[in-house]
Amino acid sequence: MFLFGFDIFRAFSMFMVVYSGLSIGQMLAVFAYLWFMMGPVQEVLNIQYTWSGAKAALDRINDLIRIQLEPEYPHLENPFLNQTTVSIQVTNLSFSYNNGPLILNDLSLSIAPGQKVALVGASGGGKTTFVQILLGLYTPSQGQVCYQGVPISRIGMDIVRDNVATVLQHPILFQDTVRMNLTLGRAITDTKLWEALAIAQLQEVITALPAGLESMLGHNGVRLSGGERQRLAIARMLLTDPKVVILDEATSALDTATENNLHLALRSFLQERTTIIVAHRLSAVRQADRVLVFENGQIAEDGSHNQLLQEGGLYATLYGKQHQASLAISDN
Repeated sequence: MFLFGFDIFRAFSMFMVVYSGLSIGQMLAVFAYLWFMMGPVQEVLNIQYTWSGAKAALDRINDLIRIQLEPEYPHLENPFLNQTTVSIQVTNLSFSYNNGPLILNDLSLSIAPGQKVALVGASGGGKTTFVQILLGLYTPSQGQVCYQGVPISRIGMDIVRDNVATVLQHPILFQDTVRMNLTLGRAITDTKLWEALAIAQLQEVITALPAGLESMLGHNGVRLSGGERQRLAIARMLLTDPKVVILDEATSALDTATENNLHLALRSFLQERTTIIVAHRLSAVRQADRVLVFENGQIAEDGSHNQLLQEGGLYATLYGKQHQASLAISDN
C-alpha cells in the first residue's frame, strides 16, 4: 500500500511538471529526484520485513529460555547394582501435556522382577506416554515411579537410563558404520557384535553388505529397510545388557515369520529381565505373562492372555478384530 501511494504521488508530480512550463532539463531533474527517492523508501519497507524476521527469531529464543530443564536427582541409592533385574512400582501417576486433558489418570500398578508385561489398547490410551515417564523423559503431574521400591528422585535419571533399555518403533540411527551404531563408541568385541546380530535376525543382512560391520548406513540408516532398522536397534539393546527392557512397537515392521524367529531368539535373553511390551499386533502380546489394557489413561483390564479372552471385555474385542482380519487376509 505504501508503494502504491508513492506511485500515485510520482504520477501526480509528473503531471504537474508537464503542465508547469519547465524546461526539458528541469523536467528530467525532477524525474531523477523522484527516482532516487525509491531507494530510501525501499529501505524503510525492508525495516518492516527485518523486524518481522527478528521477532520470529526472538520468539523462538524465548521459547527455549522458557523450557524447564529436567530435574537433577542425587545418586542416593542404586537398586540396579548387583541385580539381574528389578521390579517396577507406579503409584497414583497422572500426566497431561501443557495443562491439557489427563493422558494418565491416577495410574497405579506393580510389575514383579522378571515379569513380561504387555501394554495394549487403542491409540491415545497413554501407553507410550507411560513408557516415557518410566525413562524420566516426562515429569508426572503427580505420583511417582519406583524401581525395586526406590523412587527415581533417589536414583538419578542417568542411572535409570543406563539400566533401562528402550527399542522404539522408529529407532534413531546415525550416519555412521554398523559397528558405531551398535557400540555407540564402546569397546565391544566382534564376537559379541555378531552374536547380538544373530539374535536380532540380522546377521545375514550385515554379512551381505560390502564392508560388513564397517559399512556406512547413511542418514538415519537409509540403506536399511524399516524392519532391518528395528532389528539393528534390538541388537544394540542386547549389547547394553539392561536390567529392564521396553519394546515399544519394536517389531511392527517385521513379517510374521521373522517376528516369530526373533521372539524365539530373544526368549532366553529376556527370561530373567523385567520386560514391557507395547504392541498393537497381538502376536507380540502373546509372548507376555501379563496383559494390561489401557483405556483413557487408566488400566481397564489386567490379566493373562487366556484370562482376558474368557472375560470377553475390551481385550477380547481387540483380539477378535485382529483375528478376523488375519483370517480374511489368509482367505484372500
